[in-house]
Order: sequence, then structure tokens, then C-alpha cells
Amino acid sequence: MNNSPLHIVYKKLPILSAFLLIQTLCLGQKTEYGVAIGGVSYAGDLYRGYELFNQSLGVQGLYRINFEKDVSFKLALLYGKVSGDDSKPFDALGVIRNASFSRSFVEASATFEYHFLDYKNQNSTIKWTPYFFAGFGLTKFLNLDEQNDNFSSIQPVLPFGGGIKHLVGKQFSVAVEFGARKTFFDKLDGISDGDVFDKTNTQFGNPNDKDWYHFFGISLSYLIYKIPCQYKYVPNNSLYK
Repeated sequence: MNNSPLHIVYKKLPILSAFLLIQTLCLGQKTEYGVAIGGVSYAGDLYRGYELFNQSLGVQGLYRINFEKDVSFKLALLYGKVSGDDSKPFDALGVIRNASFSRSFVEASATFEYHFLDYKNQNSTIKWTPYFFAGFGLTKFLNLDEQNDNFSSIQPVLPFGGGIKHLVGKQFSVAVEFGARKTFFDKLDGISDGDVFDKTNTQFGNPNDKDWYHFFGISLSYLIYKIPCQYKYVPNNSLYK
């Protein structure tokens, strides 16, 4: 009988291959790919808060890993545009400032999601859940003016928000989500600090209020495979003896 290490590995190869295949498929049932479409809006020195009627189209691609029944990790790429103007000023400065801006951007983000209900459990009659998400992102602002936009085109952002998910069948998930993005600079709208004593300069705002933008969208994602992995794998050490 040949008991060489190579021969032992050769004998166990089918078992190891089957194990790797099962583990790959089990991971597959935790993986989602999807797309979202919705509206992007801005908040800063031109608008305060969320502007429902000042939306631009935003499109997002997403990849999600469901670690546990209530925790997911999502990678997303969002393309949209933020814009604003002083057509409806909320203070006296806006009346004479008459400022406007428009910027396209691409955002890459990584967020964790927490689901409040076990909506994917096959024994549950509830197929929906509210959820909360938070994480970190980097945004690349496009079509900047080199003379007037004296800030880096790549800015860190903190995305957070919430929504409602609904499981459709066994492999589709529909979600309605609202998320805010906190930035760390005040020049997104081109309005920031300035010399308030210079009466000819009206292009200034409150430098202590950083600019924000929001994304409100509807997403559809597809769950890869649907093979139940009820139990965690416990290695059998006797296979390697």
C-alpha cells in the first residue's frame, strides 16, 4: 500500500473538491448583486435640509454580502449630480447673491446594514424588514472649474440612512432607501467663507456648516444561488491522517 503524502492527497482530492464546492455555493447564497435608481439632492448654503423638489437622477450599482440574518456588508458605486441656486432664497443674502452651481460625481462606498427583522427565514411569515446603514465613502466630483473650485476633486463622505426591504420570491429583494452623505468641506456649492466686510463680495456663506447631499432610491437585487447551509462546517481531522 502506498502511504506517501502525495498518494494520500490524491485519495482525498475528491473529498476536498466537494467540500470547496459546497462552501462556494454556501457563500453564494449570501451574495447579492443589484442596481438602484432614484434622486440626488444637495443641502448647504443655498438650500437647508432635504429638498424634495430639487432632485437629479442618480444610478447605483451594488454588491452585498449577508454575513448573518441581521447584518450585511454592501459595496456600492453611485453616479449622480448635485445642483442648487438662489431662485428661492431663504435669507436676505440669497436675494442679492443670485448664485448657482451644478456638479456631477461618482461615489464609492462601503457600508454595514442592520436588519431589524429576520425576513429571510423560510419559516417566517414576515418577508420585509426596516434596516439602518452606515459606513464610509470617497466621492470624485467631476467638471470642476480649476480657477474657482480650489478644493480637491476627491472628498471623503460618511453615508448613513435607512430603508425598508422586501423579499420577492426566494432570490429577489426590493428596497426603498434614503441616505444622507455628510461631507467635510463647505465648497461643494461654491459658497463658503468670505470677507463679510467687503460689501462687493456676496459669494459667502456659513463656513461652519459643511455641505451635504442625499440619495433616495429604489433598488432591486438578485440573490446568487439558494442552497441552504444550515450548519457550520467542522473539519474531520481523520481525513488528513
